Amino acid sequence: MAATSRREFLKLMWWGTAGAALALPWSGSAYAKAVAVKQAKPNFVLILADDLGYGDVGCYGATKIKTPNIDRLAQEGRRFTNAYCPGSVCSPTRYGIMAGRYFWREPRHHPTGVLAPGGPLLFDLDRVTLARLFQKNGYVTGAVGKWHLGFGVGDKPSYRYDWSQEEMKPGPCEIGFDSFYGMAANVGNAPRIFIENHRFVGRKPGDKVEMVGRAEIKPWSPDAEYKEDLVAGVIAKKAVEFIERAQGKPFFLYLATNITHNSITPAAACLGKSACGPYGDFIQELDMHVGWVRAALEKAGVLDNTVILFTSDNGGVVAENERLAAQWQAKQAGHAICGALRGRKHSVYEGGFRVPYIVRWPGHVPAGTQSDTLLCHTDILASCAALLGASLPANAGEDSCNALAAWQGEPGAKVRESVVLDSASGVFAIRSGDWKLIAKTDVPPPPGAKQARPDQENKNQLYNLAQDPAEATNVWDQNQEVVKRLTALLEQAKKKGCTRS
Repeated sequence: MAATSRREFLKLMWWGTAGAALALPWSGSAYAKAVAVKQAKPNFVLILADDLGYGDVGCYGATKIKTPNIDRLAQEGRRFTNAYCPGSVCSPTRYGIMAGRYFWREPRHHPTGVLAPGGPLLFDLDRVTLARLFQKNGYVTGAVGKWHLGFGVGDKPSYRYDWSQEEMKPGPCEIGFDSFYGMAANVGNAPRIFIENHRFVGRKPGDKVEMVGRAEIKPWSPDAEYKEDLVAGVIAKKAVEFIERAQGKPFFLYLATNITHNSITPAAACLGKSACGPYGDFIQELDMHVGWVRAALEKAGVLDNTVILFTSDNGGVVAENERLAAQWQAKQAGHAICGALRGRKHSVYEGGFRVPYIVRWPGHVPAGTQSDTLLCHTDILASCAALLGASLPANAGEDSCNALAAWQGEPGAKVRESVVLDSASGVFAIRSGDWKLIAKTDVPPPPGAKQARPDQENKNQLYNLAQDPAEATNVWDQNQEVVKRLTALLEQAKKKGCTRS
């Protein structure tokens, strides 16, 4: 080793012992990896897939689609089998993650379906959010990818943002993110232009954006719009760039990929790589991006001081016919998007809510372990507060329970008594222990509701998931004491939030 390099090596050893964080200019070298600088605070990377089903990755049973990088997270961390989204569709879960609160408590969110792409920002600017929690505790915070939590100030779901403005605010940067790069909502929704912080990417002062009706826009140039098959790769690269920029400081990265949401548009390099057609190719592209993030953390020397949480916003889209061509092709190839679970995205059944959920944090989360404890995505806020040694105000994270002990302690550590589930059509359910109750509602869908209420879902149902994981046999009539208990528990939970440990 050259003298200069040895001096630098010893300097890094001293700083590492002191607890400071430095960027490693030669991070690919053997000894740089050996002296990865220790931070007092762990980084946190939340990877949120879009419409990824319970059976879509190898460690949850997929055999036709290869996901070695995601599977490796499970091998090196803990895989949860009873992790639930609060809603079986997109924006309800995203709101729950950020606010630690069920979306149906927020009047700016429509009670059924999803927030409109140009709907209002769903957060009061003084609300404690997941991003603000990290920011207030000295973290650099960044969001990349799909937002779908609104822009602008409006007090009703009918509000629509005016995309012609030079700057877009309030948005992600006003609720705790130091930086944002991504899309307003889904790839196919207007404005179909990447947004960086408060501006459209590539838009120069004076470039005109015209509103066409309430939702569509006409950009200053057709070339301003992104190419759909490139979006996921751009998002993943921006995540890597964020990690590179944040070296030396604790950081929180929220990576909200568009995979596997329709349209199914895998990058050209991934086409034909799976045994399940474009749908499988798209998931394998996601797995590749997870590998990019891991490699960036390793290169920065912070992989083992980073909590990685990988999950999905709701269950997968299961095709019943050829109308959903990519999902249908995967099904015909023998792939079960939601595994053995009944239902799919939007539905009140398990396939709509139960999703992959993996936590990796070496030295804290036991490697290669599995937990069947009951979790909800709203619990991420309180868990991260516990991780940081911070306390949440009484008016924050009303539906968030501390899951840190379940992440890093005994697999059976209890987090919550029950979880409330709300389908895209507004049918409520509650899971408690082995039991799941679905409650028929007589409340009509609001005018203009996009999601029709399926008759087979909107009826009183009770299932013992330990005995009947596929929800095949309704045992409501035979278990009236359980029905009474869970009905009361559901009504209580609607009125009162989580009891924090």
